Amino acid sequence: MLLASSLAVPSMNPAIETRDRWRHRLPHWEVTGKPHFITIRCAGSLPSEAVSRVREIHESLRVIAPNSPDFAALQRKYFLLCERYLDAGYGPCPFRDRSVCELTLAALADLPNRSGWRATHVTLMPNHVHLLLAPATAAHPLKTTLRGWKWHVAKQANLLLQRTGKFWQSDWFDRWARTDAEALRMRDYIRQNPVKASLALRWQDYPWTHSDLDPSDQHHRHP
Repeated sequence: MLLASSLAVPSMNPAIETRDRWRHRLPHWEVTGKPHFITIRCAGSLPSEAVSRVREIHESLRVIAPNSPDFAALQRKYFLLCERYLDAGYGPCPFRDRSVCELTLAALADLPNRSGWRATHVTLMPNHVHLLLAPATAAHPLKTTLRGWKWHVAKQANLLLQRTGKFWQSDWFDRWARTDAEALRMRDYIRQNPVKASLALRWQDYPWTHSDLDPSDQHHRHP
């Protein structure tokens, strides 16, 4: 099942504790104590015609209330549009390099020590990554956590690849899990993405899909 099928109207449950809401190109919503699904793509991973359509969606999202059905529909449209091109492996694909994948997983494994966020499920696709992050009680803000992690990976990956310039797209897609069932759908989407993109017959066979990364495990094996 596509993750995008779960993009319903945001819950207005008064028990939900919003920690931060902000907008860059995309709207972002961090909720205390909830797992968050994250997709971050590499710079240059969408063709020009897709970039134009993405910008149109960005502009529409700016003027729509985040708790409206139209907002959820546009989020779904954005996610499906990007994933179609990303799964085709368009543009630079630094995660085809084993060393880049290993340093990225190592940086994720160190997140609990640095920020209080834990990567419970991860898939590194050739030109983008999917993460399910779970916060500890005293976790750092999601925004600063992801910005710091992106900066570290970009710097080290560019050194390994002997290149310069922009590594990541500046923004990312995020969504917090409204229910336990949605969190499981997020997990399944992360696991199955390599299968959907014809990179593996089973998710267990894809070398860069992992769960509950352990900083002491240098090989980051499957669970």
